[in-house]
Amino acid sequence: MKTEFFIQKIKNDFPQLKWKKYRVLTHGFDHVIIVLDEKIIFRFPKDKEYKAEFENEIQLLHYLTKKVKVGIPEYNYISKDKSIAGYDMVRGRELTASRFRRLSASEKDTVAKQLAEFISTLHTTPKSIIAKYNVRTENQEKEYRILVRDVKKLLFPRLKKQEIQAIEEYFAELKDALGHKYSNALTHYDLAWAHILWDGKNNQVNIIDFSDRAFGDPAIDFSGLFEYCTKFVEKVFKLYSGKKDEQMLKRSQLYFKRIPLSIMKNSLQGKPVNFEQGYKKFKKVFKV
Repeated sequence: MKTEFFIQKIKNDFPQLKWKKYRVLTHGFDHVIIVLDEKIIFRFPKDKEYKAEFENEIQLLHYLTKKVKVGIPEYNYISKDKSIAGYDMVRGRELTASRFRRLSASEKDTVAKQLAEFISTLHTTPKSIIAKYNVRTENQEKEYRILVRDVKKLLFPRLKKQEIQAIEEYFAELKDALGHKYSNALTHYDLAWAHILWDGKNNQVNIIDFSDRAFGDPAIDFSGLFEYCTKFVEKVFKLYSGKKDEQMLKRSQLYFKRIPLSIMKNSLQGKPVNFEQGYKKFKKVFKV
């Protein structure tokens, strides 16, 4: 759909809103994003699957807003047909690895404490709430089988022998780690720098984009934090008050190593990601 359609939809459904400028973000997997005057964010699900899930996401966030101390999206603009919704922009800038490195030691401690508290609260969400808002269940064993199948089919023909060997060793390690028991929890499931905002003026962490939320392995919510450094992840994990198991951090690190493989295979499957960026990350993470 063209940009004009989305803008007209906002005008029709929310005639009280006025704005001077807007920008459109279309590179996401699941939603088109419209930013009005850098103040209000509107999200449009791209397909029927995400449209069906959108209302559940909005209701879950209403619930979580009362539980977490970090800022999260709170949808105040919801169309009657529930096809679009908007919220006042959550403050802060994306906490990239380079931006994280520039923080003071005190600020890094604050980020660690707030992330640990947020993840702990999220992971202790009652199962009744998870069921009420139809949160999908993520099966890591199934994800592993799909990953192995796709990587062997799509990536192996493009990679060098030593790179293939490194991946096969990784697959064996991941398979073993998934063999250990763990308890599922409500997870953000994409807690990476692009969804972690740092509001330096208020010393506040804010979290966005809950569209991938899942009832799954709680270790997944620590994986994106390895982008900063291992010591930081260990600090967050030490402050974490949710249920822990002996293999949790190990699985988290293995999920982090999975990211570049997913980027590369997704690019070859037509998703809006860059193969070369994934390959560069793969070389760095796998040290090949």
